[in-house]
Amino acid sequence: MRLSIKTRQIIAVTAIVFTAVAVMGVLYLLSIAGILLQETRTRADMLTSGVASRAIMLATEGGDLRDALARDSGVRSLLQLSGMTPHVMYVAVVDTQGLMIAHSDPELAGYQAPTHPSLDSLVDAGAVERLRAVFTPGGLTREVSLPLVLDKADFGTIRVAVSTLLIRKDLEIALRDAAPGAAILLLASVIVATILARWTLRPILLIRAGLARLGRGETLTLPQEGEYSDLGESFNVVSARLAKEEAAGRLSRATISKRLAALGRVSSGIAHEVKNPLNAMGIHLELLKMQMADGSPDANKEAREHLNILSQQMRRLDEVVGGFLTFARPDQLALAPVFMHSLIDDMLPVISAEAGKTGVKIDVECPPDLPPVLGDAGQLHQAFLNLAINACQAMPDGGRLRIAAKRLDPRQMEVIFEDSGAGITPENLDKIFNLYFTTKPGGSGVGLALVYRTVHLHDGDIEVQSLAGHGTTFRITLPLAEPQKAS
Repeated sequence: MRLSIKTRQIIAVTAIVFTAVAVMGVLYLLSIAGILLQETRTRADMLTSGVASRAIMLATEGGDLRDALARDSGVRSLLQLSGMTPHVMYVAVVDTQGLMIAHSDPELAGYQAPTHPSLDSLVDAGAVERLRAVFTPGGLTREVSLPLVLDKADFGTIRVAVSTLLIRKDLEIALRDAAPGAAILLLASVIVATILARWTLRPILLIRAGLARLGRGETLTLPQEGEYSDLGESFNVVSARLAKEEAAGRLSRATISKRLAALGRVSSGIAHEVKNPLNAMGIHLELLKMQMADGSPDANKEAREHLNILSQQMRRLDEVVGGFLTFARPDQLALAPVFMHSLIDDMLPVISAEAGKTGVKIDVECPPDLPPVLGDAGQLHQAFLNLAINACQAMPDGGRLRIAAKRLDPRQMEVIFEDSGAGITPENLDKIFNLYFTTKPGGSGVGLALVYRTVHLHDGDIEVQSLAGHGTTFRITLPLAEPQKAS
Protein backbone atom coordinates (compact mmCIF):
# COMPACT_ATOMS: atom_id res chain seq x y z
CA MET A 1 0.00 0.00 0.00
CA ARG A 2 1.39 3.39 -1.01
CA LEU A 3 1.46 5.91 1.82
CA SER A 4 0.94 9.63 1.31
CA ILE A 5 3.66 12.15 2.16
CA LYS A 6 1.59 13.37 5.10
CA THR A 7 1.22 9.85 6.50
CA ARG A 8 4.93 9.14 6.05
CA GLN A 9 5.84 12.38 7.85
CA ILE A 10 3.53 11.55 10.77
CA ILE A 11 5.00 8.04 11.00
CA ALA A 12 8.55 9.42 10.88
CA VAL A 13 7.98 11.98 13.66
CA THR A 14 6.15 9.40 15.79
CA ALA A 15 8.96 6.90 15.27
CA ILE A 16 11.54 9.48 16.36
CA VAL A 17 9.56 10.29 19.50
CA PHE A 18 8.94 6.60 20.20
CA THR A 19 12.66 5.88 19.88
CA ALA A 20 13.47 8.78 22.20
CA VAL A 21 10.91 7.55 24.75
CA ALA A 22 12.28 4.01 24.53
CA VAL A 23 15.86 5.20 25.05
CA MET A 24 14.82 7.41 27.97
CA GLY A 25 12.86 4.48 29.41
CA VAL A 26 15.91 2.23 29.30
CA LEU A 27 18.07 4.94 30.87
CA TYR A 28 15.41 5.48 33.56
CA LEU A 29 15.30 1.75 34.24
CA LEU A 30 19.08 1.55 34.53
CA SER A 31 19.13 4.52 36.89
CA ILE A 32 16.35 3.16 39.15
CA ALA A 33 18.00 -0.29 39.26
CA GLY A 34 21.26 1.29 40.43
CA ILE A 35 19.46 3.37 43.10
CA LEU A 36 17.50 0.37 44.44
CA LEU A 37 20.60 -1.83 44.65
CA GLN A 38 22.56 0.92 46.43
CA GLU A 39 19.73 1.49 48.93
CA THR A 40 19.46 -2.26 49.57
CA ARG A 41 23.18 -2.53 50.27
CA THR A 42 22.96 0.44 52.67
CA ARG A 43 20.11 -1.21 54.61
CA ALA A 44 21.99 -4.50 54.71
CA ASP A 45 25.13 -2.75 56.01
CA MET A 46 23.05 -1.16 58.80
CA LEU A 47 21.70 -4.59 59.84
CA THR A 48 25.14 -6.22 59.88
CA SER A 49 26.61 -3.29 61.82
CA GLY A 50 23.82 -3.46 64.42
CA VAL A 51 24.24 -7.21 64.98
CA ALA A 52 28.03 -6.85 65.15
CA SER A 53 27.78 -4.10 67.78
CA ARG A 54 25.44 -6.24 69.91
CA ALA A 55 27.77 -9.26 69.58
CA ILE A 56 30.77 -7.20 70.73
CA MET A 57 28.76 -6.01 73.76
CA LEU A 58 27.83 -9.62 74.64
CA ALA A 59 31.46 -10.70 74.29
CA THR A 60 32.54 -8.15 76.94
CA GLU A 61 30.04 -9.63 79.42
CA GLY A 62 31.78 -13.04 79.34
CA GLY A 63 30.17 -16.46 79.21
CA ASP A 64 29.32 -18.66 76.25
CA LEU A 65 29.02 -16.23 73.33
CA ARG A 66 27.34 -18.78 71.03
CA ASP A 67 24.58 -19.36 73.57
CA ALA A 68 24.29 -15.61 74.27
CA LEU A 69 23.86 -14.81 70.56
CA ALA A 70 21.19 -17.46 70.23
CA ARG A 71 19.20 -16.26 73.26
CA ASP A 72 19.82 -12.49 73.46
CA SER A 73 16.65 -10.45 72.95
CA GLY A 74 18.59 -7.56 71.38
CA VAL A 75 20.08 -9.82 68.73
CA ARG A 76 16.66 -11.38 68.18
CA SER A 77 15.08 -7.96 67.59
CA LEU A 78 17.75 -7.02 65.05
CA LEU A 79 17.31 -10.33 63.21
CA GLN A 80 13.55 -9.88 63.06
CA LEU A 81 14.00 -6.44 61.45
CA SER A 82 14.83 -8.28 58.23
CA GLY A 83 11.14 -9.03 57.77
CA MET A 84 10.37 -5.30 57.65
CA THR A 85 13.39 -4.29 55.52
CA PRO A 86 12.69 -4.01 51.75
CA HIS A 87 14.34 -6.66 49.58
CA VAL A 88 15.91 -8.49 52.61
CA MET A 89 15.08 -12.20 53.00
CA TYR A 90 16.86 -13.02 56.27
CA VAL A 91 19.81 -12.18 58.56
CA ALA A 92 22.01 -14.88 60.10
CA VAL A 93 25.08 -15.14 62.37
CA VAL A 94 27.30 -17.93 60.99
CA ASP A 95 30.36 -19.46 62.70
CA THR A 96 33.63 -20.35 60.99
CA GLN A 97 32.30 -23.83 60.21
CA GLY A 98 29.37 -22.48 58.27
CA LEU A 99 26.74 -23.31 60.91
CA MET A 100 24.08 -20.72 61.69
CA ILE A 101 24.28 -19.67 65.38
CA ALA A 102 21.31 -17.29 65.07
CA HIS A 103 18.79 -16.73 62.25
CA SER A 104 15.77 -14.57 61.54
CA ASP A 105 13.83 -17.84 61.64
CA PRO A 106 14.83 -19.50 64.98
CA GLU A 107 13.99 -22.95 63.62
CA LEU A 108 16.88 -22.70 61.12
CA ALA A 109 19.53 -22.08 63.80
CA GLY A 110 22.07 -24.92 63.89
CA TYR A 111 21.77 -25.72 60.17
CA GLN A 112 24.46 -25.23 57.52
CA ALA A 113 24.25 -21.74 56.05
CA PRO A 114 23.78 -21.47 52.27
CA THR A 115 26.23 -19.33 50.30
CA HIS A 116 25.25 -16.74 47.71
CA PRO A 117 27.09 -14.35 45.35
CA SER A 118 28.04 -11.00 46.82
CA LEU A 119 25.67 -8.05 46.40
CA ASP A 120 28.66 -5.70 46.43
CA SER A 121 29.95 -7.11 43.12
CA LEU A 122 26.53 -6.47 41.53
CA VAL A 123 26.31 -2.89 42.87
CA ASP A 124 29.78 -2.13 41.51
CA ALA A 125 29.07 -3.78 38.11
CA GLY A 126 28.05 -1.93 34.94
CA ALA A 127 24.49 -0.64 34.49
CA VAL A 128 23.56 -3.26 31.86
CA GLU A 129 25.01 -6.11 33.96
CA ARG A 130 23.00 -4.94 37.00
CA LEU A 131 19.79 -4.87 34.97
CA ARG A 132 20.47 -8.30 33.48
CA ALA A 133 21.06 -9.79 36.93
CA VAL A 134 17.89 -8.25 38.35
CA PHE A 135 15.74 -9.57 35.48
CA THR A 136 17.25 -13.08 35.49
CA PRO A 137 14.29 -15.52 35.24
CA GLY A 138 13.44 -16.99 38.65
CA GLY A 139 15.39 -14.35 40.56
CA LEU A 140 18.80 -14.71 42.18
CA THR A 141 19.70 -14.31 45.86
CA ARG A 142 22.65 -12.10 46.76
CA GLU A 143 24.17 -11.48 50.17
CA VAL A 144 26.02 -8.83 52.16
CA SER A 145 28.44 -10.25 54.76
CA LEU A 146 30.48 -8.70 57.58
CA PRO A 147 33.30 -10.64 59.32
CA LEU A 148 32.76 -10.94 63.10
CA VAL A 149 36.11 -10.60 64.88
CA LEU A 150 36.11 -10.85 68.69
CA ASP A 151 39.28 -10.59 70.85
CA LYS A 152 41.34 -10.55 67.65
CA ALA A 153 39.93 -13.96 66.73
CA ASP A 154 37.71 -14.76 63.74
CA PHE A 155 34.40 -15.79 65.29
CA GLY A 156 32.37 -16.02 62.06
CA THR A 157 30.31 -13.73 59.79
CA ILE A 158 27.03 -11.85 59.79
CA ARG A 159 25.14 -12.46 56.56
CA VAL A 160 22.17 -10.58 55.07
CA ALA A 161 20.41 -12.33 52.15
CA VAL A 162 18.85 -10.05 49.50
CA SER A 163 16.32 -11.09 46.80
CA THR A 164 16.76 -9.58 43.34
CA LEU A 165 13.21 -10.79 42.61
CA LEU A 166 11.88 -8.27 45.15
CA ILE A 167 14.03 -5.55 43.56
CA ARG A 168 12.60 -6.45 40.13
CA LYS A 169 9.04 -6.07 41.42
CA ASP A 170 9.84 -2.53 42.58
CA LEU A 171 11.32 -1.78 39.14
CA GLU A 172 8.19 -3.06 37.41
CA ILE A 173 6.05 -0.83 39.63
CA ALA A 174 8.21 2.17 38.70
CA LEU A 175 7.80 1.35 34.99
CA ARG A 176 4.02 1.04 35.36
CA ASP A 177 3.93 4.46 37.04
CA ALA A 178 5.93 5.99 34.14
CA ALA A 179 3.90 4.29 31.38
CA PRO A 180 0.95 6.79 31.33
CA GLY A 181 3.34 9.70 30.89
CA ALA A 182 5.08 7.94 27.97
CA ALA A 183 1.71 7.17 26.34
CA ILE A 184 0.63 10.81 26.66
CA LEU A 185 3.94 11.92 25.11
CA LEU A 186 3.48 9.58 22.13
CA LEU A 187 -0.11 10.75 21.63
CA ALA A 188 1.03 14.38 21.76
CA SER A 189 3.73 13.62 19.18
CA VAL A 190 1.15 12.18 16.77
CA ILE A 191 -1.04 15.30 17.17
CA VAL A 192 1.91 17.65 16.68
CA ALA A 193 3.14 15.63 13.68
CA THR A 194 -0.31 15.86 12.08
CA ILE A 195 -0.43 19.64 12.56
CA LEU A 196 3.12 20.05 11.20
CA ALA A 197 2.34 17.84 8.20
CA ARG A 198 -0.67 19.98 7.25
CA TRP A 199 1.38 23.16 7.63
CA THR A 200 4.55 22.07 5.83
CA LEU A 201 2.76 20.28 2.98
CA ARG A 202 0.26 23.08 2.30
CA PRO A 203 2.22 24.44 -0.72
CA ILE A 204 2.25 21.00 -2.36
CA LEU A 205 -1.46 20.51 -1.69
CA LEU A 206 -2.16 23.89 -3.28
CA ILE A 207 -0.13 22.92 -6.34
CA ARG A 208 -1.99 19.62 -6.64
CA ALA A 209 -5.36 21.33 -6.29
CA GLY A 210 -4.25 23.93 -8.82
CA LEU A 211 -3.37 21.28 -11.40
CA ALA A 212 -6.80 19.68 -10.91
CA ARG A 213 -8.54 23.03 -11.47
CA LEU A 214 -6.43 23.75 -14.54
CA GLY A 215 -7.54 20.39 -15.91
CA ARG A 216 -11.13 21.64 -15.68
CA GLY A 217 -10.23 24.88 -17.42
CA GLU A 218 -10.66 27.04 -14.31
CA THR A 219 -8.45 29.84 -13.02
CA LEU A 220 -6.81 29.95 -9.62
CA THR A 221 -7.11 32.19 -6.58
CA LEU A 222 -4.06 31.63 -4.36
CA PRO A 223 -2.97 33.59 -1.27
CA GLN A 224 -1.44 36.88 -2.36
CA GLU A 225 1.80 36.62 -0.43
CA GLY A 226 5.30 35.48 -1.24
CA GLU A 227 5.69 32.79 -3.87
CA TYR A 228 1.96 32.02 -4.01
CA SER A 229 1.15 35.12 -6.05
CA ASP A 230 3.84 34.28 -8.64
CA LEU A 231 2.69 30.68 -8.75
CA GLY A 232 -0.95 31.70 -9.21
CA GLU A 233 0.00 33.99 -12.09
CA SER A 234 2.00 31.19 -13.70
CA PHE A 235 -0.91 28.77 -13.46
CA ASN A 236 -3.32 31.33 -14.86
CA VAL A 237 -1.01 32.03 -17.83
CA VAL A 238 -0.85 28.28 -18.53
CA SER A 239 -4.63 28.02 -18.19
CA ALA A 240 -5.21 30.93 -20.59
CA ARG A 241 -2.78 29.49 -23.15
CA LEU A 242 -4.43 26.05 -23.01
CA ALA A 243 -7.88 27.56 -23.38
CA LYS A 244 -6.73 29.63 -26.37
CA GLU A 245 -5.09 26.68 -28.08
CA GLU A 246 -8.07 24.44 -27.40
CA ALA A 247 -10.42 27.07 -28.81
CA ALA A 248 -8.27 27.29 -31.94
CA GLY A 249 -8.58 23.53 -32.37
CA ARG A 250 -4.88 22.94 -31.81
CA LEU A 251 -5.31 20.98 -28.57
CA SER A 252 -7.75 18.30 -27.51
CA ARG A 253 -8.88 17.64 -23.94
CA ALA A 254 -6.66 14.54 -23.93
CA THR A 255 -3.63 16.65 -24.89
CA ILE A 256 -4.35 19.14 -22.09
CA SER A 257 -4.59 16.31 -19.58
CA LYS A 258 -1.31 14.89 -20.88
CA ARG A 259 0.44 18.22 -20.40
CA LEU A 260 -0.83 18.59 -16.86
CA ALA A 261 0.18 15.00 -16.08
CA ALA A 262 3.65 15.81 -17.39
CA LEU A 263 3.92 18.83 -15.08
CA GLY A 264 2.70 16.72 -12.17
CA ARG A 265 5.26 14.02 -12.90
CA VAL A 266 8.31 16.24 -13.09
CA SER A 267 7.21 18.12 -9.97
CA SER A 268 6.77 14.94 -7.88
CA GLY A 269 10.37 15.19 -6.70
CA ILE A 270 9.57 18.44 -4.90
CA ALA A 271 7.87 16.66 -2.00
CA HIS A 272 11.02 14.64 -1.36
CA GLU A 273 13.29 17.68 -1.64
CA VAL A 274 11.10 19.78 0.66
CA LYS A 275 10.60 16.99 3.21
CA ASN A 276 14.32 16.22 3.69
CA PRO A 277 15.33 19.75 4.83
CA LEU A 278 12.21 20.00 7.01
CA ASN A 279 12.97 16.69 8.74
CA ALA A 280 16.61 17.70 9.25
CA MET A 281 15.52 21.07 10.65
CA GLY A 282 13.10 19.37 13.07
CA ILE A 283 15.74 16.96 14.38
CA HIS A 284 18.33 19.67 14.89
CA LEU A 285 15.78 21.93 16.59
CA GLU A 286 15.17 19.18 19.15
CA LEU A 287 18.92 18.72 19.63
CA LEU A 288 19.31 22.46 19.97
CA LYS A 289 16.67 22.57 22.72
CA MET A 290 18.52 19.86 24.64
CA GLN A 291 21.86 21.64 24.24
CA MET A 292 20.43 25.00 25.34
CA ALA A 293 18.98 23.32 28.45
CA ASP A 294 22.45 22.00 29.31
CA GLY A 295 24.10 25.44 29.37
CA SER A 296 27.71 24.17 29.37
CA PRO A 297 30.42 25.60 27.00
CA ASP A 298 30.45 22.34 25.04
CA ALA A 299 26.67 22.47 24.79
CA ASN A 300 26.82 26.06 23.48
CA LYS A 301 29.37 25.00 20.86
CA GLU A 302 27.16 22.12 19.75
CA ALA A 303 24.15 24.44 19.74
CA ARG A 304 25.97 26.77 17.31
CA GLU A 305 26.68 23.77 15.07
CA HIS A 306 22.99 22.86 15.06
CA LEU A 307 22.13 26.47 14.18
CA ASN A 308 24.56 26.35 11.24
CA ILE A 309 22.92 23.14 9.99
CA LEU A 310 19.45 24.69 10.34
CA SER A 311 20.64 27.71 8.35
CA GLN A 312 22.02 25.48 5.58
CA GLN A 313 18.79 23.46 5.38
CA MET A 314 16.70 26.65 5.18
CA ARG A 315 18.87 27.93 2.30
CA ARG A 316 18.49 24.55 0.58
CA LEU A 317 14.71 24.70 1.01
CA ASP A 318 14.67 28.22 -0.44
CA GLU A 319 16.69 27.03 -3.46
CA VAL A 320 14.32 24.10 -4.03
CA VAL A 321 11.20 26.30 -3.94
CA GLY A 322 12.87 28.97 -6.08
CA GLY A 323 13.97 26.36 -8.62
CA PHE A 324 10.47 24.96 -8.88
CA LEU A 325 8.91 28.39 -9.40
CA THR A 326 11.37 29.03 -12.21
CA PHE A 327 10.58 25.61 -13.66
CA ALA A 328 6.80 26.12 -13.37
CA ARG A 329 6.72 29.47 -15.17
CA PRO A 330 5.45 28.93 -18.70
CA ASP A 331 7.78 29.60 -21.60
CA GLN A 332 6.63 31.30 -24.78
CA LEU A 333 7.10 28.84 -27.64
CA ALA A 334 8.22 30.32 -30.95
CA LEU A 335 6.59 27.63 -33.07
CA ALA A 336 7.84 27.25 -36.62
CA PRO A 337 8.83 24.44 -39.01
CA VAL A 338 12.05 22.84 -37.78
CA PHE A 339 14.08 20.55 -40.06
CA MET A 340 15.58 17.75 -37.98
CA HIS A 341 18.60 17.28 -40.25
CA SER A 342 19.64 20.92 -39.76
CA LEU A 343 18.94 20.81 -36.02
CA ILE A 344 21.18 17.76 -35.52
CA ASP A 345 23.93 19.27 -37.70
CA ASP A 346 23.91 22.37 -35.48
CA MET A 347 24.36 20.19 -32.37
CA LEU A 348 27.12 17.93 -33.71
CA PRO A 349 30.13 20.19 -32.93
CA VAL A 350 29.22 20.35 -29.25
CA ILE A 351 28.33 16.64 -29.06
CA SER A 352 31.54 15.64 -30.86
CA ALA A 353 33.65 17.66 -28.42
CA GLU A 354 32.04 15.86 -25.46
CA ALA A 355 32.27 12.45 -27.16
CA GLY A 356 35.94 12.98 -27.99
CA LYS A 357 36.84 13.15 -24.28
CA THR A 358 36.11 9.45 -23.80
CA GLY A 359 36.36 8.07 -27.34
CA VAL A 360 32.62 7.75 -28.00
CA LYS A 361 31.70 7.10 -31.64
CA ILE A 362 28.69 9.03 -33.02
CA ASP A 363 26.40 7.60 -35.70
CA VAL A 364 23.77 9.90 -37.23
CA GLU A 365 20.86 8.48 -39.23
CA CYS A 366 18.74 11.41 -40.34
CA PRO A 367 17.67 11.66 -44.01
CA PRO A 368 17.81 15.27 -45.26
CA ASP A 369 14.44 14.94 -46.99
CA LEU A 370 12.45 14.43 -43.78
CA PRO A 371 9.53 16.87 -43.44
CA PRO A 372 9.86 19.49 -40.68
CA VAL A 373 8.31 19.23 -37.24
CA LEU A 374 6.34 22.06 -35.64
CA GLY A 375 8.41 23.36 -32.74
CA ASP A 376 10.64 25.89 -31.07
CA ALA A 377 14.10 25.30 -32.56
CA GLY A 378 15.93 26.73 -29.53
CA GLN A 379 14.11 24.60 -26.97
CA LEU A 380 14.35 21.42 -29.05
CA HIS A 381 18.06 22.09 -29.61
CA GLN A 382 18.62 22.38 -25.84
CA ALA A 383 16.56 19.27 -25.02
CA PHE A 384 18.27 17.07 -27.64
CA LEU A 385 21.70 18.40 -26.68
CA ASN A 386 20.97 17.48 -23.05
CA LEU A 387 20.11 13.90 -24.05
CA ALA A 388 23.23 13.56 -26.19
CA ILE A 389 25.60 14.98 -23.54
CA ASN A 390 24.07 12.69 -20.89
CA ALA A 391 24.61 9.71 -23.20
CA CYS A 392 28.28 10.58 -23.74
CA GLN A 393 28.84 10.98 -20.01
CA ALA A 394 27.25 7.56 -19.42
CA MET A 395 30.10 5.99 -21.48
CA PRO A 396 33.33 7.00 -19.66
CA ASP A 397 35.22 4.11 -21.28
CA GLY A 398 34.01 4.78 -24.81
CA GLY A 399 31.09 3.37 -26.74
CA ARG A 400 28.58 4.26 -29.43
CA LEU A 401 25.95 7.01 -29.58
CA ARG A 402 23.29 6.63 -32.26
CA ILE A 403 21.11 9.60 -33.18
CA ALA A 404 18.34 8.68 -35.62
CA ALA A 405 15.24 10.37 -36.99
CA LYS A 406 12.48 8.87 -39.07
CA ARG A 407 8.92 9.53 -40.04
CA LEU A 408 6.44 7.32 -38.15
CA ASP A 409 3.21 8.19 -39.96
CA PRO A 410 1.71 11.13 -41.84
CA ARG A 411 1.51 13.13 -38.62
CA GLN A 412 4.52 12.24 -36.50
CA MET A 413 8.31 11.95 -36.50
CA GLU A 414 10.41 9.77 -34.17
CA VAL A 415 13.84 10.89 -32.88
CA ILE A 416 16.06 8.29 -31.16
CA PHE A 417 19.07 8.73 -28.85
CA GLU A 418 20.63 5.33 -28.21
CA ASP A 419 23.85 4.71 -26.23
CA SER A 420 25.83 1.65 -25.17
CA GLY A 421 26.57 2.99 -21.68
CA ALA A 422 26.00 1.72 -18.17
CA GLY A 423 22.20 1.81 -18.45
CA ILE A 424 19.64 2.66 -15.78
CA THR A 425 18.62 0.33 -12.95
CA PRO A 426 14.94 -0.76 -12.93
CA GLU A 427 14.20 0.99 -9.63
CA ASN A 428 15.38 4.35 -11.08
CA LEU A 429 13.82 4.04 -14.53
CA ASP A 430 10.46 5.52 -13.47
CA LYS A 431 12.12 8.41 -11.60
CA ILE A 432 14.57 9.86 -14.13
CA PHE A 433 12.15 12.56 -15.33
CA ASN A 434 11.30 13.67 -11.78
CA LEU A 435 12.46 17.14 -10.92
CA TYR A 436 15.61 17.06 -8.69
CA PHE A 437 16.12 13.30 -9.11
CA THR A 438 19.68 12.41 -10.16
CA THR A 439 22.16 9.56 -9.73
CA LYS A 440 25.04 11.53 -11.24
CA PRO A 441 27.59 12.88 -8.72
CA GLY A 442 27.18 16.64 -8.68
CA GLY A 443 24.07 16.47 -10.88
CA SER A 444 21.20 18.92 -10.40
CA GLY A 445 18.31 16.62 -11.35
CA VAL A 446 16.85 19.29 -13.63
CA GLY A 447 18.12 18.35 -17.11
CA LEU A 448 15.88 15.38 -17.92
CA ALA A 449 12.90 17.06 -16.25
CA LEU A 450 13.35 19.99 -18.66
CA VAL A 451 13.62 17.56 -21.58
CA TYR A 452 10.38 15.91 -20.49
CA ARG A 453 8.61 19.26 -20.16
CA THR A 454 9.90 20.54 -23.51
CA VAL A 455 8.73 17.43 -25.38
CA HIS A 456 5.24 17.63 -23.88
CA LEU A 457 4.97 21.36 -24.55
CA HIS A 458 5.45 20.40 -28.21
CA ASP A 459 2.51 17.92 -28.03
CA GLY A 460 5.07 15.12 -28.17
CA ASP A 461 5.93 12.04 -26.16
CA ILE A 462 9.13 10.59 -24.74
CA GLU A 463 9.83 6.98 -23.76
CA VAL A 464 12.92 5.39 -22.28
CA GLN A 465 14.14 1.81 -22.48
CA SER A 466 17.19 0.70 -20.56
CA LEU A 467 18.92 -2.39 -19.25
CA ALA A 468 21.64 -2.00 -16.63
CA GLY A 469 24.99 -2.65 -18.30
CA HIS A 470 23.55 -2.66 -21.84
CA GLY A 471 22.78 0.98 -22.61
CA THR A 472 19.76 3.28 -22.81
CA THR A 473 17.40 4.38 -25.60
CA PHE A 474 15.24 7.53 -25.58
CA ARG A 475 12.43 7.64 -28.18
CA ILE A 476 10.80 11.01 -28.83
CA THR A 477 7.75 11.56 -31.01
CA LEU A 478 6.90 15.04 -32.32
CA PRO A 479 4.09 16.31 -34.57
CA LEU A 480 4.98 17.25 -38.13
CA ALA A 481 4.54 20.86 -39.19
CA GLU A 482 2.32 19.97 -42.14
CA PRO A 483 0.66 16.57 -41.68
CA GLN A 484 0.31 14.85 -45.00
CA LYS A 485 -2.14 12.27 -46.10
CA ALA A 486 -0.88 8.73 -46.39
CA SER A 487 -0.26 7.69 -49.92
